[in-house]
Amino acid sequence: MEMIAKTPAHAAALDRYPFKRFLPAPIYYLYRAFRTVFTALHFAGFWLGCILIGWLFLPWIVLWPGTPKQKYARGLGVMRRGFQFFHFMMKTFRFYKRWSPATHLRPPGVLPDRPAVIIANHPTLVDVTAIVSLFPNVVAVARPGLANNPLFKWAVRKCGFVPVGTTMLAECEERLRMGFDVLIFPEGTRTPFGGPLHPFHRGAFELAVRAKAPIVMVTLACVPSVLSKGLPMHKVSDKMAVLTIDPVDIVEPGARDSRALAREIEQRYQAMLGYSGAAVVAGDPHPVGGVP
Repeated sequence: MEMIAKTPAHAAALDRYPFKRFLPAPIYYLYRAFRTVFTALHFAGFWLGCILIGWLFLPWIVLWPGTPKQKYARGLGVMRRGFQFFHFMMKTFRFYKRWSPATHLRPPGVLPDRPAVIIANHPTLVDVTAIVSLFPNVVAVARPGLANNPLFKWAVRKCGFVPVGTTMLAECEERLRMGFDVLIFPEGTRTPFGGPLHPFHRGAFELAVRAKAPIVMVTLACVPSVLSKGLPMHKVSDKMAVLTIDPVDIVEPGARDSRALAREIEQRYQAMLGYSGAAVVAGDPHPVGGVP
């Protein structure tokens, strides 16, 4: 008998596990085990690659003569190619694919003539690598646990990423002056599986106001849902998940207060993504979202 989805959660489960409906149980669970093991191996390879790049390649790039901007650009180029290989392997094994209808991180018709603060919702564990691997010249804000980790700090810091902390806004302004786009997730962490959005922090908007930089609004949608907060890695979907990266608007901060700007844009995201509820904005402009 065909299963009938009685609740949204049940419908989502059926969408993520369609093969269960027609594959014999032994074959299906062997297939699930294969997908789980290879997903774990992909991430183990990713972190090992970050360590190797950080300690074997990036020190030479830093020692090579050049301006700080040139050194960051070289380091970012190396990390970006590593991210591209990571996503190529996930697509090859049909676990996860990222794509965008845009050729650059600006909505159609907007020329990329100014460095911008890029903001987005945060549905998956690999949103940073997806965006940086597709679009050049993008650095991200990184959580302290990653930026200060002895194994990964070279890989994070020498490619221009900015750790969360008391100097974060100043360092982000510096990256914008160098010509890099700065990617920040205003939620501060991944969106919970099934939503809703976390309240937006003010950091990204404070940065845009101080630097007089445009804010590029990007929506991320992963179908079916995988690698979300509250969704364990072993619950990877039966079919390949597709992350769509879509620049939807560009906002000039003007003379607006960062708190009001954060509230306004959070409400727009709530509406665009089909969530409801009043926007609540964090009071401190420093603790903004970074790499999960």
